[in-house]
Amino acid sequence: MKAPLLLRLMLFFLILLGGCEPVALQNPPPNAPGTPPNPITSPPSTPSSPVQPGTQPKPQVSDSQRWQYAWERAMEGVAMGGSVAGPFGAGGGLVLGLIFGLSTADSHYEQLHGQILAEQAKDKELEAQLEQEIELQRELEAQLEIREGTSEPEQRESTAGDRGSAKEIETTQSVKEKEEIGSLASLGKRKTDPATPTSPFKNVKVRDINGDGVPDLWITYDPLKPDEIIRQEEDTNWDGRVDTWSYFSDAKLVRREVDTNRDGRSDRFFFYKDESLAREDRDERGDGRSSFRAIYENGRLARVEKDLDQDGKMDLWVYYDTDQPEEVVIREERDLNSDGGVDLWSYYEDGRLVRRDVSALGLDYLSKQERPLPEVPPQTLPKS
Repeated sequence: MKAPLLLRLMLFFLILLGGCEPVALQNPPPNAPGTPPNPITSPPSTPSSPVQPGTQPKPQVSDSQRWQYAWERAMEGVAMGGSVAGPFGAGGGLVLGLIFGLSTADSHYEQLHGQILAEQAKDKELEAQLEQEIELQRELEAQLEIREGTSEPEQRESTAGDRGSAKEIETTQSVKEKEEIGSLASLGKRKTDPATPTSPFKNVKVRDINGDGVPDLWITYDPLKPDEIIRQEEDTNWDGRVDTWSYFSDAKLVRREVDTNRDGRSDRFFFYKDESLAREDRDERGDGRSSFRAIYENGRLARVEKDLDQDGKMDLWVYYDTDQPEEVVIREERDLNSDGGVDLWSYYEDGRLVRRDVSALGLDYLSKQERPLPEVPPQTLPKS
C-alpha cells in the first residue's frame, strides 16, 4: 500500500512543481489593430526588428545558476511535501524538486533571456518615437520663426542700435550702480518687445538683441503668472556666454550678479530693496569671499567695507554723509592688528581730514611692527 501512495505523492509533486514555472510575459503591440496612429502626437516610428525565435544565441547558464534554480524548486517541494505527507513527503519533495529544477533550469533562463530581449526592443522603439517627436517639434518652431521673422526686421535693427548705445554708456559708467536701477527694474514689468520663442519651455523667452543670429537674452516668467518675470540671463558682451543674472520677486528686481572677469563665475553682487540699490558685494580675488562691500541708504552710499590684508575679514570701514548729494567721507575706521576691533579713527569735515585717534592696542601694534600710521588714501572707494 505504501508504494502506490508514494507514487501518487511523487506524481502530485511533479504536477505542482510544473505549475510553479513562471509564464512568459507578452507585451502588447504599440498600436491596437484598426487604430491608426495620430500623425501629430504620435509620429510613425521606424519599426524595430522583432526578435525571432532561434535568431538570438541561447544564454550561457552556469552550473551555479542551475543548482541555485534546482535548490529553489527543491525547497518548494519540501514545503509542499511536508504539508501533505509530513517528513516522508518533505524528503520526496526535496528529491523531486532537485530533479525537476535541474531538468528545467536551461529552459527557465532561456525564457528569461527572451523576456529581456523583448523589453530591450520595446525601449529602442520608444526612443525612436521620442526622437521623431522632438524633430517634429523643432520643425514646427522653425516654421514659426520663419513666419514671425519676416515681420520684424525693422524692429530688430532699431533694438540692436539701442543696445549698442546702451553698451557704450555702460563702459564709461563708474561704481554708481544707482543709475542702472530704473532700466533693470523696468524689466520686471515686461516692457520689452516680444521675440520669436526658441526655447522648449513655454515660460522662457529667448531674444537676439544685437541681431547676429545668436541668442543673448533669456527671460523666464512665472508659470503661474505669465506676465511676471522671475529671472533674466544676459550676454552683455556678446561673446556667447552668459555674464549677468537678474532675479525678480513680485515683478521687482531683488538681486543681480555679474561676471566681470569672464571666468564663468559671478564676482559682483547687487542687492535691491524697493527697486533701489541697497548693497554691493565684490569678490575681487576670486576665492568666493567678499573683499569689498558698499551699503546704500535711500539710494545713497552710506558705508564702504574692505578687506585690506586679504585675510577674509573686513578691516576698513568708511562712512559717508547721506545728506549730501555727492559722496562725502565723514569718518574712517581701521583694524590695524586684525583682531576684529577698531584701532584707528579718522574724522573729516567737508571732505578733509581734521583728526585721527589711535587706541592703545593700535599704538602697541605699530610700535612692535615699527610702522607709522597708515596714510589716508585720496579716494577710498575703488573704481569699477
